[in-house]
Amino acid sequence: MYKGSAVLNSVTRQSALTKQLATLHAANKTTAFISSIPARSGKLYTTSKALNTNADDKDQHLNNNPFAPLARSSSFKPTATTALAKHSTSIRFHSSVARQLAPETEAVVVEEPSARILDLARRNRHEDVVRVFADSKSSPLNEKAYEAVVSSYGSTHNKHEPLTAMLSVYEQMVANGIRPTSKTYAILIKNLCARDAEVNRTTNVIRRKMDVQSTSSEVAPAVNRSTSILSRQGDTLQALEAENNMERAVAVFEQAVKDNSTQDFDVALYNNLLRGLSYTGNIQDGIFIYEHLESGRLHPNSTTFAMLMSMFGNAGDLKAVKECFSEYKLVSNKLPSHDPSYVYNALVFAHVNAGDLQGALQVVERTMAHDKVPITISPYNRILFRACADGDMELVDSLVTKLEAGGAMPKPDANTYGLLLATYSRLNRLEDAHRAFTSLTKLSLNRQYGHLTEYVTCCLHHHQYTRAMEALSAMTQFGLELDVNLCCSVVQSVKASDKPAHAAAIARQVLQWHAKTRFIDAKSPLAILAMDIAEQVPTLRASLDLLNALKNFSVAPSTRALENTLQLYQNIHNTRDMTLLNHSVAYNVPRSFGLLFDASLRVYGHQIDAYQDLVFNLIDDMHTSGARLDSKIYAQVASHLQDHGALDAEAAWKKKTADLLPRPTSTDQSQATAPDSKSDAEYHTELTLRTNVGDLPTALEILRTNASDPNRVPLPNVIRDMIQKANKMNDITTAMSIHDVVSPMFERLDNPDLRKRSLTTLYNDMLIAHARVMDLESAKVFYDKLRQMDQLPDADAYGALLTCTVNDTTDESLDAMVIYEEAKKHNVRPTVYFYNVILSKLSKCRKKDKVLEMFSEMKSLGVTPNSITYANLISACLRCSAENKAVRFFDEMVASSNYQPRIGVFNAFIQFYVEQKQDRASALKFFQLLKQANLSPTSHTYKLLIQAYASIAPFDMVTAHSMLTDMNKRHHVKPTATHYATLVRSYGCMHRDVASAEAVYHEMQKAGIPPNDLVYQAMLDSYIDHHMMDKAESLYQDMHKHNVKSSPYIENLFIRGYGAMGQLDKAAQVFDKMQDELVSKEAIVREPSTYETMVKAYVDSGDVSKANVVLTMMQKRDFPAKVVEGVASLLPPA
Repeated sequence: MYKGSAVLNSVTRQSALTKQLATLHAANKTTAFISSIPARSGKLYTTSKALNTNADDKDQHLNNNPFAPLARSSSFKPTATTALAKHSTSIRFHSSVARQLAPETEAVVVEEPSARILDLARRNRHEDVVRVFADSKSSPLNEKAYEAVVSSYGSTHNKHEPLTAMLSVYEQMVANGIRPTSKTYAILIKNLCARDAEVNRTTNVIRRKMDVQSTSSEVAPAVNRSTSILSRQGDTLQALEAENNMERAVAVFEQAVKDNSTQDFDVALYNNLLRGLSYTGNIQDGIFIYEHLESGRLHPNSTTFAMLMSMFGNAGDLKAVKECFSEYKLVSNKLPSHDPSYVYNALVFAHVNAGDLQGALQVVERTMAHDKVPITISPYNRILFRACADGDMELVDSLVTKLEAGGAMPKPDANTYGLLLATYSRLNRLEDAHRAFTSLTKLSLNRQYGHLTEYVTCCLHHHQYTRAMEALSAMTQFGLELDVNLCCSVVQSVKASDKPAHAAAIARQVLQWHAKTRFIDAKSPLAILAMDIAEQVPTLRASLDLLNALKNFSVAPSTRALENTLQLYQNIHNTRDMTLLNHSVAYNVPRSFGLLFDASLRVYGHQIDAYQDLVFNLIDDMHTSGARLDSKIYAQVASHLQDHGALDAEAAWKKKTADLLPRPTSTDQSQATAPDSKSDAEYHTELTLRTNVGDLPTALEILRTNASDPNRVPLPNVIRDMIQKANKMNDITTAMSIHDVVSPMFERLDNPDLRKRSLTTLYNDMLIAHARVMDLESAKVFYDKLRQMDQLPDADAYGALLTCTVNDTTDESLDAMVIYEEAKKHNVRPTVYFYNVILSKLSKCRKKDKVLEMFSEMKSLGVTPNSITYANLISACLRCSAENKAVRFFDEMVASSNYQPRIGVFNAFIQFYVEQKQDRASALKFFQLLKQANLSPTSHTYKLLIQAYASIAPFDMVTAHSMLTDMNKRHHVKPTATHYATLVRSYGCMHRDVASAEAVYHEMQKAGIPPNDLVYQAMLDSYIDHHMMDKAESLYQDMHKHNVKSSPYIENLFIRGYGAMGQLDKAAQVFDKMQDELVSKEAIVREPSTYETMVKAYVDSGDVSKANVVLTMMQKRDFPAKVVEGVASLLPPA
């Protein structure tokens, strides 16, 4: 066994898990199993605390962690007198990599995966390289293949994510005794350095945000979420810092030096290492790196000197800084072409970091001026930053005065004023802060969010609310995303000032700003705060305006808010002050009166007398103000009065509202209706009323009663609403009955144009109704009726028709494009539903480019995308591994004004990162985003989470197993056979631990969950993968006994298993018993993977002729061309 092999050690752990599982099953308690294993085993790193243990603990730790650094001296403190020569013998990072890479046995190398990976790498198919490597089930590769895999992980790695996947490849190399090439080492080091720089930037941002949120919590402690936000950010900060990327980079560099494998190291690699070490002033390892740079074939460049000065400056060693600069000046003319200001600025920064601000100024104003080096604002900003941090405002004020005076001095930029804005705000120098803000708004606000937040907090502290709103307005106009905590701070501060009406206006405005970049719902802290204000606001205008604003985000008013609103209305009504009432509802008259009617129902609906008084008062005021009554409100009130037996009140209501209802405007329709327009209005209103409340039987009876009256032909839009309501209730029978009653009525219409339009609407709606229940044959009947009338379905009908056009084998995108082209040819006006259906079909067929083309066309035609549109875009991108595009569309979706979170999008991302990228950290990130969007994980979500912990190194089987309990406990999602199948597959196929797989299988049976085809498939895969064909055949018979139908994927396993054992006759028997079509319920149809498995079995055995026969059979099926080409590529060239 190789020391430090996390892979082999994980196998050892699995055998222990097997025993523990056996104990668990005896007790039949999952929790016993979970608590008996150390949590989070198998990590690549530990905290610094773990490194300061005794020697035995340290050795044990290193044996399990290839990148873990040994304990370092923490007492070393460099001084200004430290000489450059003395640094070379200082204590550095130490590593156990040397021991880990020393092979004790002969490495076993399998050429087939290596050859395939190298071939893909030569064609720059990096995603395919990663996929093939993931599918190789940890088969050892040769050194060049590992190099290609590491390179591909580097090419496909996404920013903002740890290098877990890449490092797991290195871990596997070490475990298999394969010595990395120089290029592999270089790729690892460069990526670790890049990730270290990214982590440093991110942690600085997080710390800044934590400081800002801590400050804002003092302003609005009642509503802000600072505690939970700070806790999450603290966890993120801890996780980032625990990556230890620079320590790992140094450890890899050290091993490369020991292996004499630095041939592919360039100066940029050394500089990146020095840059990472400079952040912490790690001069010990810095000198070690620099020594190897000098001793080799390479020579330092200007960046090298800049990094060295930065490193010594952070360590406080100005003497070494000056020595480096002197050395630079001696050789600068011999260095490659470079910008000397970069090195001079590094000298300034080094003085600043060492606390020598006067020295830094001397470098700028004397040395740089003397040497005629261009001077920018950057070194001055660094000096100002340190002076502000040190509280040296005398220096700050004098330097700002000089900079603003102009002349030869550089002009202050946005970073200058942002820094000054934050500093003045912290010191409560409000007038100076106002001036800095004014100057800043004339420049760019980019990257100034934290500074602006401090300014807003300062303004609130001094009750300057107008100034605070000006700042929020500027931030919004520039496109900055307003944090909910900041928004709540502003609103809460105004509310606390005893100005509730003003607070309502502020809340309404802030809601609109916040909604530009964030989704708002009833659980949003800002919405909760706004509702709290609405419950106390003293004017009707402020109350209605705020509640209407909240309604825009589907936030229903609280009972207390409605009670307050009604009381304010009653006060105005009792005084008969119509001027004040008109002013109060002026924001949106229909919505304001609608809100008052809704409030009446919610608050007094159970007190019928009080309810009657209110609604009649409202209708009187509507008469006076000249407002119109919405038919839905009319129906709502009439229905409520009727349901409570207030028949006289219902009759009075109908009489009072007759002239307030909207009238039909169609002159054609008026010819077909009765001359008694009041009776006609009541007829249609009654139909609308019954439809809105879901009473379709009564509505249908009204239609039947009037079917023979030529003056009672219903409006087409009323019938459309009835059929749509039946659709929502999944009541196709009622929809058909509506058609049967109305169709003769429409056919009897005298006006030919009206008759045609009415029947077109009816047939179109019936087409949609049948398509929604997947009745394609009936849907086509109505399609044909439309075409016989020389009419076309509308876009929604085309979309519905396409949804029930299912083709199991052919490219579904062909059907989509046929319907799309027909609709486009006849200028059918597209809808978002139509495009969503087309995009969905294209997405399933991986037609990413066509999806993006359709999306562009959709927007150009003014069709607004919704969350389903973005879900299809994201799905198409993820299916084609276009991760960056998928993330961009996700961000665009979240920022859209009509964004509604949908669980499918989050599951798609989690699945992508688990199954394609093997990136657990990113999968868990989207799981957190899912919860932040107030969505509940589904059964599929938990299946993916189990897979994330069980199938991605470093494996965490404890957490994976605990999901079976957590999913039910936290979200009431009961484990299913599919969840157990995931665990079975992980144990049996990935960890090569058949005993544990069997234990999970029996655990599922004891839990009373019958196995499904996925469980059988996982268990069969485990047996067949270990050449246990007897057990596999026995389990297959058991599956049939329990009436679980086999699947193509299960049959594929036997083809693969028999093929691997050379039993091609048995493999062929399995293949031959399958069908190309579903000729019966018992038939199993061959999938593309079936042909691929059979072809591979023949190719591996050397029988290429039979492989070609199978390929010919596949080519006769209507599979996508790319799928067939993939199988054809398995055959050797002719």
